[in-house]
Amino acid sequence: MVRKSVCLLLLSLFVSLLALPAAADHAWVIDDASLYSQSEIEQMETMIRQMVEQYKMDIGVLTTYDVPHSGGDDRVTVDYADTYYENNGYGLGEDRAGVLMILDMTNRYNYLSTAGTMADYLNDHRIEEMLSSADDALYNGEYGRAMIAELTTLNQFLREGIEEGSFRYDLETGERLTGIYNKLTKSELFFAVICGASAALIMYLVVMRMYLLKGKTYHYSLGKENVRVNMQVDDEQFIRERVTRVPIVRSSGGGGGHGGGGGRGSGMHMSSGGMSHGGGGHHF
Repeated sequence: MVRKSVCLLLLSLFVSLLALPAAADHAWVIDDASLYSQSEIEQMETMIRQMVEQYKMDIGVLTTYDVPHSGGDDRVTVDYADTYYENNGYGLGEDRAGVLMILDMTNRYNYLSTAGTMADYLNDHRIEEMLSSADDALYNGEYGRAMIAELTTLNQFLREGIEEGSFRYDLETGERLTGIYNKLTKSELFFAVICGASAALIMYLVVMRMYLLKGKTYHYSLGKENVRVNMQVDDEQFIRERVTRVPIVRSSGGGGGHGGGGGRGSGMHMSSGGMSHGGGGHHF
C-alpha cells in the first residue's frame, strides 16, 4: 500500500514537472553595464518570472558596452541582439518564443528583439509603445525605472493577447508573411454559422409561405377590366457619343517601413544566424 502511494506521488510530481515551461539556461537580467540597483534587478526578475510562467514565453533584459560603434547603422545593434538571443539559450517552445530587451550603451540604443509567438504579441506599434514608455527615464539616466516601465507595458500586452488584425510582413520587401489574425474562437465561429444559417432558414420559410399563399383565399380575374394593352412607337434616334476618361489615382502601397499595415503588422527580418526576428528600437 505504501509502495503504491509513493509511486502515485512520484507520477504526479513527474506530470507536474512536464506542465511547467522549459527552464531557461540563462539569467533573466544580465546587467553587464552595471546600470541597475539590486532591488531593481529583483523587481525585474519577479515580474519576468510571473510572465514566463503564465504565458510560456521567454524574456531577457541585457545591458552592455560590448556592441561595436555602429557609425549610425542601427543594424549593428540589431544583429548583436539577435545573435545574443540565439546563442544564449533564449526562447521557449518549438518556435523559441520570447523577447530580449537590450540597452546598448555604446550606441545609446534601446532595442527589442522578438522571436516566435512573441513577435505576434508585439507588433510594430506595440513595440513603439513599449519603447516610448521608457524614453523619459532613459533620458534622465534612470535605467532601472526605464526597464521596469517596459516590462509593465509588456505584461499589459501579453494580458490583452494578440491584437485583432495582426499579421507578419517582411521588413525589407513589405510582403505579407501570414494571414490576418482573427480573435474569434472555434466555438464563436460555430455559433455564428448556426445563427446565420437559422436566420437564412427562417427568411426562406417566410418567403416561401408568402409565395405559396398558404392560409389565404385569393382570386385574380382575367376579365377585360383587368387587361390593358398600350403599345407606342419610339422614334428617338442616336446622334452622337461622348466618352470622358478620368485617371484613377491609386496608392503606391508598399509597407516595408516600421509600422507597416497601419501598425498591426509585425516587421520581420532574418538574422545572420538564419532565425526570423521582429523588433524595434529608440536612441536615447
